[in-house]
Amino acid sequence: MNRLSDIYQRTNSYLRQRLIPFWAERLVEPQYGGFQTNYDREGRRTEVSDKTLLAQGRSLFTIAHTVRMGHPWPGWEEALAQGIAFLQGALRDREHDGYFWIVDAQGRPLDDNKVLYGHSFVIYGLAEAALLTGDAATADLATEVFDLVQARCADPRYGGYLEHFDRAWEPKRARDDIQLFKSLDVHMHLMEAFTTLYELTGDATHRRTLETVCELIWQKMIDPATGTGMAMFTQDWQPIANVELDTVWGSDRFEQEKPSDITSYGHNIELAWLYAHALEMLGIAPATALARITPILDHTAERGVDWEHGGLYVEGRREGAVTEDHKEFWQQAEALVGFAEGFLLTREERYVEALENVHAFVFERMINWPVGEWFPLLDRRGDVLWDYMGHNWKTCYHTVRSMCELLQRLEPIIDLSKKEEPA
Repeated sequence: MNRLSDIYQRTNSYLRQRLIPFWAERLVEPQYGGFQTNYDREGRRTEVSDKTLLAQGRSLFTIAHTVRMGHPWPGWEEALAQGIAFLQGALRDREHDGYFWIVDAQGRPLDDNKVLYGHSFVIYGLAEAALLTGDAATADLATEVFDLVQARCADPRYGGYLEHFDRAWEPKRARDDIQLFKSLDVHMHLMEAFTTLYELTGDATHRRTLETVCELIWQKMIDPATGTGMAMFTQDWQPIANVELDTVWGSDRFEQEKPSDITSYGHNIELAWLYAHALEMLGIAPATALARITPILDHTAERGVDWEHGGLYVEGRREGAVTEDHKEFWQQAEALVGFAEGFLLTREERYVEALENVHAFVFERMINWPVGEWFPLLDRRGDVLWDYMGHNWKTCYHTVRSMCELLQRLEPIIDLSKKEEPA
């Protein structure tokens, strides 16, 4: 396992010397507060000054998680404090409760809708910050947002959660020509948020809710034939085509709606390791759930990994070919963690091979080494298609978390290999 020791050293050096410094120097917005994530290829601020709820929650989480995992983040105390202050002062809706989706640089609402996706990351970020600092007020805020989500978003008839609302919390369509829907993406992020909240509080209600959303994902959102994820559903859980939303969301690429048999390799393997982590926090050995986890790992390794040019494809048909062969930053980030988790659980060498493949692709093609962050989108061969370092969707969250989580998993793998070496 000397090769994994090399990956550990390269990853640790890169995280501490290049990636964390990139964001620690840029993330806090000094004039109005909060976090600013819009940077060009050279790491310079772009003209975009909007601040999304998603970026604020993800930034809170990333800073706190990085420090809690033992890595340095200069000025983290002040960064977290001002970030929470901006969240509560500018993004909080004092009239209808909850948080606006998008505000301008100064904190004036630009999109006052309530989006569950963003609220999940508020819970995630606040809970992680409270775990780091021990601050009771931050922990109380995380619990308050959880209670709000349960009261406003939970679907008492069909289970799960509705995802889009107007300012007064009336459910709304995210696009005029589609009905109310539910998505694997949002429910997966609720799972990670509830996992961290339960780690913080140990509360029985938080445990039950985490258990419920975990089972809901596997019972309603996973294709039983392949063990892989389905993207979107009607309110009563009928699979539907994945469509682009009118709501400002991210950087999805839709030339047309995507059939319901398309699966995301990145979401699948992210789900695998997040579910394993949720089980650990619940006191359940992830190895007891290999019947759920290994089909995802195998499908991702066999169909999602590009064994010719390296890296992880964007998506493909669950039982067919790749449908988008670009390489996007966040899928690579989640694959690194997922394959490391898979080897820890199974000791299957094929997951190490997949990890090495994706890691080499990231370190050779995806990292913008003169600056320190990752390019957002490459073609199959690794040539740059999009070259900015950050915007309201591409924040520090996936890249920094991936490096931290990968290092955490490599340590016991390397220790185990040393013990198994002949004397």
